[in-house]
Amino acid sequence: MKKVLVLFVFVFTAIILSACSRTTLYILNWGGYINPDVVDQFEKEYGVRVVVDTVESNETMYTKIKNRTTRYDLAVPSDYMIERLYQEGLLLELDFDKIPNFKSSELDPELRKLQDEYFGDIESYFVPYFFGTLGIMYNKSKPGVKELVEQYEWRVFFDRELIGKNVKVGMYNSSRDAIGIAALYKGYDINTSNSEELADIERLLSNMDYDRYETDFLQTLVAQGNLDIALVYSGDFFDELYNFLESDREVTIGMHVPNNNNIWFDAFVMPNTANNIDLAHKFLNFMCDVDVALENAIFIGYCPTSVTVFNLLKEEEEYKEIIENYPYHPIADPEEFHGQIYRYLGPDVARTYDEIFQRSKAAR
Repeated sequence: MKKVLVLFVFVFTAIILSACSRTTLYILNWGGYINPDVVDQFEKEYGVRVVVDTVESNETMYTKIKNRTTRYDLAVPSDYMIERLYQEGLLLELDFDKIPNFKSSELDPELRKLQDEYFGDIESYFVPYFFGTLGIMYNKSKPGVKELVEQYEWRVFFDRELIGKNVKVGMYNSSRDAIGIAALYKGYDINTSNSEELADIERLLSNMDYDRYETDFLQTLVAQGNLDIALVYSGDFFDELYNFLESDREVTIGMHVPNNNNIWFDAFVMPNTANNIDLAHKFLNFMCDVDVALENAIFIGYCPTSVTVFNLLKEEEEYKEIIENYPYHPIADPEEFHGQIYRYLGPDVARTYDEIFQRSKAAR
């Protein structure tokens, strides 16, 4: 028995030491934003370990990278945060010769146009992941709400007389998004810093009586019937939609996507803390493999940035109906759609936005 025990301890210790000695790739991501089976496949294929830490905001992601709490090899921030990280010298340029699958997967042409316009000077620092829009989520069970939203679009967030007192409206508890939507409604640049335009936006927000200010809970409130209209990100809407479909419940929610809109995208970047640069490139190339990217997109449920993967999704029975009946692809009509991407505006403008938003909330 002693020999067996000693042998067991030896083997177990060897396994632990082997695991500890494996190269480890550290990734900073959002919760539930990568298929764990895909991560397992990469670990087995390359004989490495992958650690995925999660955050709930771009700002937390920035702080972790800035403070170097962990030497992350890859991270998945959103558009404006990519720009901030680049401006502050916190990113490493990628070697796309080591990511051949990225070219073969074919980036969505409309997203490419927007990225060329907004991020043309830093496109070599990121690999796009998923993308979407802001939208107006509504309760289909409330009579007349769908028609209001489709006819008046962003105006429903700024005209209480139009929508009536009995329609409950939720606004995103974020200065960036509240001001951004007001800018879209007024026809201003979504990244405006013009003082007259910002004063006009403040008047708009101050004159509207919102029933709820929330962030990641607005979509749930609409799904529960506690709000009739809310500003949401497309990803949040689809999370709720999948909940309805998976539980075989009648779908009582809808989302309208105005053509004058924000386009968001998330992307892989390499922080300057990276220890395993070559392995990080291998991971990016692995994630851009069409079969892997398709498996990952099915798990995530958001629109992939790859045309090839999107076209394959349309052949999947469970996604075919979703793509045909809901605003799954952010740019359904390229000729009509006018998308704007959030830029990093710097601390002074960000502070001004926050002050405007807080004053407008206090004016209720």
